[in-house]
Amino acid sequence: MNTLRLYGQAERYDDFLENCRPSDFIAEPNHKQGSGYSGRPEPSGELQVQAQWFGGEFGREFIGTDGQWIEIVQAGHWNHGVGPDFTDCAIRVDGELRRGSIELDLHARDWETHGHGSSERFDDVVLHVFTESPCSARFFTKNSKHQQIAQLELPHFTETLGPRSRLPEAHPGRCLPVLADMQAPEVADLLDSASHYRLRQKGLRLHRMASSTSKEQAFFQAFAEVLGYSENKLAMALIAQRNPIQSLRERSSAEQEAILFGSAGFLEEYPRAEKKEPLEPESQNYVLGVWDDWWKLRPDHSPDNSRSVPWVYSNTRPGNHPHRRLAALTAGLRQWPDWSELVEQDPANVMRSMSRWARSLEHPFWQNHYTLTSGLSAKAISLLGTARVRDFVGNVLFPYFCVRDPELWESYRRLGGSTSNQKIRRAVLRLFGPDEESGKPWIKTFAAQQGLLQIYEDFCLEDASGCANCPFPEQLSQWKVDNSSTDRSLRLVHF
Repeated sequence: MNTLRLYGQAERYDDFLENCRPSDFIAEPNHKQGSGYSGRPEPSGELQVQAQWFGGEFGREFIGTDGQWIEIVQAGHWNHGVGPDFTDCAIRVDGELRRGSIELDLHARDWETHGHGSSERFDDVVLHVFTESPCSARFFTKNSKHQQIAQLELPHFTETLGPRSRLPEAHPGRCLPVLADMQAPEVADLLDSASHYRLRQKGLRLHRMASSTSKEQAFFQAFAEVLGYSENKLAMALIAQRNPIQSLRERSSAEQEAILFGSAGFLEEYPRAEKKEPLEPESQNYVLGVWDDWWKLRPDHSPDNSRSVPWVYSNTRPGNHPHRRLAALTAGLRQWPDWSELVEQDPANVMRSMSRWARSLEHPFWQNHYTLTSGLSAKAISLLGTARVRDFVGNVLFPYFCVRDPELWESYRRLGGSTSNQKIRRAVLRLFGPDEESGKPWIKTFAAQQGLLQIYEDFCLEDASGCANCPFPEQLSQWKVDNSSTDRSLRLVHF
């Protein structure tokens, strides 16, 4: 299988990053003393790692803990009830095809801690995947019949569902005077290279997902993640994974809506007879209409309580409420476009084409309601605003298609910047100081913003010394514009 890699400016930043990583720069991870586990960073949570695994972000081919060649032939299905995480899977271990379930834990010993080894429900597990294993002694995974199960420790855990949600308190960094002394073309070149690198990483992630599932499913999950914002990105990804687009498109529009809202757990809050405070008449009619389809589909799509979707309701504006985000996904599914055609026919006007598609999304209920319980809004509410459109174009469409056609970089470079948010403001403050005018020239475009965020994440968020030991300021002196290079575009290489 060919592997796609992008070189050029992205590779230059990659080299720069490697030269900036002395052993004392990265903060030591916090882990329990005496736990026996290795010192790698603690994953964000089991559910998030499971979502990344099912989405194909770790790839499909691995080396098992016993040196076997393991290939994921079929990722299977999310298990909505008790038992292994993924059912109906197929893997190859050193060429031998094995069918059964896959269980994914954070630690290898969770297999016994959670009682899987003594439960008959886990007897068909063919692969035990985990992110950490004991460093003091080898642990073997066995079922209730004392049969040994193939193990896979994920070789590298990365936050590929998106950048960190927790940010340190921002303050001007030591790099501020160094950047101020650099020539404007050098700063632009640095951000340009970091943006190339970030674009490549996002594009390769989407191609891995497409290779593990399908291109349509990769776009469906990515679209859902964009709709979820940072608070509900994981929740929306789980909805897209548990309800693959291929199976949804075989259903009627009413059934699609019932499956998405029902599997999200939203309909369970409003049973017909038990509701103490009746909904508004229009909301009541809508919920009952969706429920009429859901009760027939419920046995196959309703998750067990232990696998409920982890929705976040705090710190969300009415327009970003999970109900509305899921409504936008439902409306988008009804008019799902051919993304290849949309991008490749007129790459210079992708934003305009995408905006036109977004304006066509309609829903008789959700155009005038923020949530299932809210009253009628005074005016119509757009299901998909300009900010979400821009994020989907810049974070999904261009990254995916630039891997296939690097010439699209110039179109991506012309994409206007997104509305300033907390992450961007903090990055500007750290690198360019509190004077807003100093940072404005470097955040005008989406590409420049992405380059700035990449540098901020690679250095400011990795530093644990209060800026004192960060190698970025000293390394900047080595960054010079390569005026001899006549081709600043990305190159596509197959090997």
